[in-house]
Amino acid sequence: MTRGWALRCVGLVGLALCSRATLLARVKDAKLPAWVLTAAAEQTGPLPATANAVVLYDSQLLTIAPDGKAEYRERTVVKILRPPGRNDALPIVSYDKDAPLKSFEVWAIGPDGHRFAMQKNQYVDLGDPGGDGVLYADDRYRAANPPGADPGGIVAWEYVQKIPSYEQELTWNFQQDIPVVKSLFRLDLPSGWNYEANWFRHAAIAPMEVGPNEFRWKAEHVPGIDLNRVPLAPAWVALASRMVVHYSAKPIPTSDSALWAQIGQWYDNLAAGQTESGMNIKTAADGLVSPNAEFMTRLKKIAAYMQQKIRYVGIEIGIGGLRPHSAEEVFTNQYGDCKDKATLMISMLDDVGIRSTWVLVDTHRGFVAPDVPSIDGNHMIVAIQLPEGYENPQLQAVVTTESGQRYLIFDPTNEFVPIGLLPNYEQGSWGLLVDGANSQVIHLPVLPPGSDVTEWNAKLQLAADGTLSGTAQVQQAGAGAWSTRYFYAKSTPRQVQDHMNAVLHEDLNEFTLVSDKIENVRQLDKPISISYKLTVPDYAQTAGTLLLVRPRVLGSVEHGLQSKTRKYPISFPAVGTWRDSINIAMPPGYTVDDLPDPVNVDLGFADYSSKVQAEGGVLHYTREYVIKKLALPASDYAKLRSLEETISSDESNTVVLKKE
Repeated sequence: MTRGWALRCVGLVGLALCSRATLLARVKDAKLPAWVLTAAAEQTGPLPATANAVVLYDSQLLTIAPDGKAEYRERTVVKILRPPGRNDALPIVSYDKDAPLKSFEVWAIGPDGHRFAMQKNQYVDLGDPGGDGVLYADDRYRAANPPGADPGGIVAWEYVQKIPSYEQELTWNFQQDIPVVKSLFRLDLPSGWNYEANWFRHAAIAPMEVGPNEFRWKAEHVPGIDLNRVPLAPAWVALASRMVVHYSAKPIPTSDSALWAQIGQWYDNLAAGQTESGMNIKTAADGLVSPNAEFMTRLKKIAAYMQQKIRYVGIEIGIGGLRPHSAEEVFTNQYGDCKDKATLMISMLDDVGIRSTWVLVDTHRGFVAPDVPSIDGNHMIVAIQLPEGYENPQLQAVVTTESGQRYLIFDPTNEFVPIGLLPNYEQGSWGLLVDGANSQVIHLPVLPPGSDVTEWNAKLQLAADGTLSGTAQVQQAGAGAWSTRYFYAKSTPRQVQDHMNAVLHEDLNEFTLVSDKIENVRQLDKPISISYKLTVPDYAQTAGTLLLVRPRVLGSVEHGLQSKTRKYPISFPAVGTWRDSINIAMPPGYTVDDLPDPVNVDLGFADYSSKVQAEGGVLHYTREYVIKKLALPASDYAKLRSLEETISSDESNTVVLKKE
């Protein structure tokens, strides 16, 4: 079950369960429900050899009472096939004060056929584990560790909980990361109520009307999505098929755009009052910048304040973590989660004469889809209205709505992406721009490759014994540099040193790092720069009077593609440009005997070129790699593999030097 807009902003909540070391007392020959026994006897059909577990049965029932109160029941039966499959058979359910848990029961059948029924005192209740910046959340979890959960064993559980009345949609996730033999979803509506179903990555399944206004959907033999050892894979949630069902006593819009507008109107009504600005915020905003200042000046000042002064801290309490805290509260505390930071920014921008609004998104590109209206998602950012005709080359993350209004999309949660750009994990996604009745789904921009540049530059000297020494520098500019900036800003000196060594070890077997320097970590208008001074013994290989030297010293751009075939689409982390300029002074008395041929490849979605030249006793290696598309279909995998082979060959090519 998926409920609501999680709005945890970055990452997923992890939960550590107690050890299986102490098995619970057996309830020998326990009486198991008929649906458990029926599912346990289910024939799975052929399964992948890599499957760790299989869902034999998953049944979800959503019942709506005439007064709108809702109750949800889920039943699950999992068979463990291999030891790692124990993790797929951990009974656990989340609940909070808005969605209290009415019941939770767990059963198991061991590999030896013994049956177990867990008792009430054997369940564990846990608080939200926090993490990812979440300080407190009122979510709780009930979990169990049943005996018999070993390869060949079966674990089954059932829970029932109430659904908040403010939620009028539910997601049926019938595809999982392991195979599913049978999945059912049943919707029991009061007389006169309506529903609308939207499908993600699956053809619509026609429901059976099993009773008056009671509908049942069934999916069988659904393959699991296994992304282990799949490089450049899209997010798992962007591949898994699901159905989102909306239900209401009132008519539900049948067009996607109208339903998106209705969801946006609902959120606007929920959150609009939270942006009201008090005197403290007005005074702070005026102290930062005059409302009469130039537009870009106002924008930069407010954005910098949000990124540098308002810490990301999540306190998820009430209304499913959907409603932001008031702007005044966030300003007073100087912290908040993504929706809180967005709300304060909207308030402060308004105080300096700039209109803005929320955009509901997900940090997993491809999860939000324009034809699947829903409040499902995990993040909140801001859309800033641009003045008519206003142009500034620094503002690249711009979208145009159906009315022709232009908005700059900005994420105040990410403190390392400058105003005007957008984090690479959000580019190319879809989001809901909240604008009352004019709310609409928008396609977040993909920035040009030239806006995201990584450059390796080196000046090195090669000795006759093969030792290489000198300086190297890598610079990153653009949205893609955020993760590098984050690491160097948040890490300890020891972590930084270990990371630098790891980066160099990717290309060099042995080296001595003489010194290093890191610059412009938080100066977002400048490239972050990491400089190395190093010595590499035996870098060049000797062969009699010859020296074999690899001109591409540092900075591999290979993707690590091993498989010859591809099932899933290809998703690059970002579009961008990678450049190398490596100069290696040859040892005295040596000349070039052989140079690699230049490389020049244009595949439409990517360009790759490189060449090695010799001039004045110096080898000059230059190359440029440009990724121009974020995603490719699996059918383009052969082209990508061909490019990968070209890159691999070029990166390992050698120049042959001979002694005069």
